[in-house]
Amino acid sequence: MILCLMIILLWATMGTAQTKSKSAGATPNSAPVTDIRKVDFLNFSYPSSLCSVEYARQGIGKTVRVREGEFKNKNVYFGVVADKVIYGDVTGDGREEAIVPVECGAVTANFSRSEIYIYTINDGRPTLVAALSDKTLEQDYRRAYPKAESYWGLTGDGFKLKNGNLEIEVLADGPHAAPQYIVTLQYHLSGERFSLLGKPA
Repeated sequence: MILCLMIILLWATMGTAQTKSKSAGATPNSAPVTDIRKVDFLNFSYPSSLCSVEYARQGIGKTVRVREGEFKNKNVYFGVVADKVIYGDVTGDGREEAIVPVECGAVTANFSRSEIYIYTINDGRPTLVAALSDKTLEQDYRRAYPKAESYWGLTGDGFKLKNGNLEIEVLADGPHAAPQYIVTLQYHLSGERFSLLGKPA
């Protein structure tokens, strides 16, 4: 009788330990959100496009989970530029969206690549509306200036909202250490698509 009780107790203890182990690694369903500013974009999963293509072999996947604003291994990093997240109405629906910038690159490199995500609240969940990356910015710049020598990415000021449009500053031409131009590109969001407004200045 005592032996049977001990075996039952042992099995019950093992089952409890396994349950705790599984729940510790699981992500609980988050409560519905009504305010985009309450979304924790520093502990969030992003659908990378440019970064996952350029650094796939080094470990950046098509979905990147950041913790405390960053994913990092010995080769590459993918991080939210926390103090650059801005809020405003870019869809024209009268509600704020979050504009979240991300940088990625090789750990040992002196340059990075950028992606910009636009999120809104839909059915109580943060939902991706649209995205831009260095790839699109560079293509639009070179289309406007076919003789452009080089493109060096976002400036430290990055971007801002102006009359409901997204205004982005990038560095171009000249050497990487001393770019020749600060180029301003302005984008209008219609549905899920960004369109460039006028020629970059």
